[in-house]
Amino acid sequence: MTGSQPTGGYGGPVPYGPATGSIRQFMVRLAALDAEARNAVLARFASVARTRAFALADAALAATIERSGRADAQNALAGPLLQIVGPREVPGAEHPSGDSVEDAPDLNPFAEPALAALLALLVRDLLSTAHFATLYGPFDTAIPAEPLPAG
Repeated sequence: MTGSQPTGGYGGPVPYGPATGSIRQFMVRLAALDAEARNAVLARFASVARTRAFALADAALAATIERSGRADAQNALAGPLLQIVGPREVPGAEHPSGDSVEDAPDLNPFAEPALAALLALLVRDLLSTAHFATLYGPFDTAIPAEPLPAG
């Protein structure tokens, strides 16, 4: 790498690698979700987050990000995501994982499913279809993956 930032076809930087277009589109649509859509995502995430399929997909996701060399892109997602989801909204709410928000008092429970979906988009081109579907699944109704560019 020469130190220059890679650019997309429009001349702008591509901070999320080949998935920059789909990640940006997802974040725009994520920011526009209303409370009802967010609650539906949280409910869907709660039903899948404790499953063996999710644990396997999550492990595959971590390994894929590491192998792909996209850890910098992964780190670049944190700031924009936190700006979109903001701090937790409901005192005493539970994270979809079942942990009390008191364990992470400033984290909005919506951050966890949003991060899983964003990271799945980051390496969608390298992740199995089944693992992508498991990680992104809670958003299928609110923000269908298919209209998002694949990369």
